[in-house]
Amino acid sequence: MKKVVIIIAIVCLCGSMYAQRLSEWYDSGLQHMKEKDYVSAIAIFSHIIEQSSYYFDAYLQLGICYEEQKKYDMALKYYNSAIAKNPKFCEAYYRRALLYANIKKDNIKAIEDATKAISIKPAMYDAYILRAQQYTQQGKDNDAIADYTTAIGINANKWEAYYERALLEIKAEIKKEALEDLDMVIRIHNTMAEAYWQRGKLNEDIGQYANALKDYNRTMQYGNYTGEVLKARADLYYTTMQYKEALADYKILTDTFRVKTPEIYAKRGVCSTALGDSVTAQKEFTKAIALDHNNYSIYLYRAENYVKRNRLTSAIADYKRAIELNSKAWDIYYSRAQVYMQMKKYDLAIADLNVVLKRNNKHAQAYYLRGSCKDALKDYDGACQDLQKAASLYHQEAINRVKKYCN
Repeated sequence: MKKVVIIIAIVCLCGSMYAQRLSEWYDSGLQHMKEKDYVSAIAIFSHIIEQSSYYFDAYLQLGICYEEQKKYDMALKYYNSAIAKNPKFCEAYYRRALLYANIKKDNIKAIEDATKAISIKPAMYDAYILRAQQYTQQGKDNDAIADYTTAIGINANKWEAYYERALLEIKAEIKKEALEDLDMVIRIHNTMAEAYWQRGKLNEDIGQYANALKDYNRTMQYGNYTGEVLKARADLYYTTMQYKEALADYKILTDTFRVKTPEIYAKRGVCSTALGDSVTAQKEFTKAIALDHNNYSIYLYRAENYVKRNRLTSAIADYKRAIELNSKAWDIYYSRAQVYMQMKKYDLAIADLNVVLKRNNKHAQAYYLRGSCKDALKDYDGACQDLQKAASLYHQEAINRVKKYCN
């Protein structure tokens, strides 16, 4: 009996030593992987499998090694083997899901494997992230949002789930929640340029212009100094009438980023006009027109600038071209009528004001100006009729003149 016990003890000791040796080989293989020596790692893990075909962890590591070598079919083979050896091996399901997602581009199988991993390990953060990404690619945004929400519940200190959920909320126009998620991203990862960029656009969209400008500045500060971001900031400066800052950004766009579009030159012109440099503005509008002959708005900008410089004939020419490009815009006729009045061409001004009032018969100022033109032409009855109409629309100057001249 003693002899049997001794033999069993020797067998157990040998088994323990053998298991320890396999564990040492396994650790050695992991070290080679850490050093990116995948050839040596593959040799070690293959030896482990030869010694013990049920060492399922070695199959997984072989799959990872082959994937790093871009031998994806071999990687898939070993992930399959790892799962066959251990059907509850959640890490193998996850790695296979990654391969299906990123290499095979098979959303369905990736979702199936991520779901299996989650069923085995319900708190597997990375599996929820992966599955959410696949749902997004399938257009199942609500399912993706649900997975990102679960991932946040598992680990609220990682920014990825907040960021991805925010992008889907922006797409769905759930702006308040998106802003809150981007705030969390930045709280966790306060140098993430892309998060500032997305938050800046969202802040601009909801009218929080000061916050948007701060976010655009941070976007560029943390590395995303691109033409797209610079243009967004320039346009926001332009919108908020910070013309000096807008002009500086537009000049960088044209001079450094080589973005030379009619829109940018036109806006540079508007900025120069607002800053009192009408000569430079004129050049900018002319550059814009050279790039786009068919944009009536640019002709309007240049015409207005001609008026500021008292070059009325040139202004009339630009108004004429603008009308040729967009004859339905009654405001062009109104602007041209004002110039005709300065030139004392009252008949032409009346003709333009007739067009305005035909299209907008509640335009009090147009009635007032037409009445003034008729008065200049000594058509006093016609003048009073127009002034009375303007007065009925609560035009104060018309009211005063009617009291004085038309009673």
